[in-house]
Amino acid sequence: MSRPEGRLPSDHRVRRFSVALAGGTLLTSALGLYLDSLWLLGAGAWLLIAAVLLELVHRP
Repeated sequence: MSRPEGRLPSDHRVRRFSVALAGGTLLTSALGLYLDSLWLLGAGAWLLIAAVLLELVHRP
């Protein structure tokens, strides 16, 4: 039994979570730039770091 693209459902969940983190990065950073809020920019940076680390650690 072959899986589509050779990925398991858990791989798709991790990928969706990583994309959600990246989307949150865009929203938080854009809002931080618009409101000139450094803590929102920092939160966006941490979301980006988490998304990148998740992709690096969980390679299907």
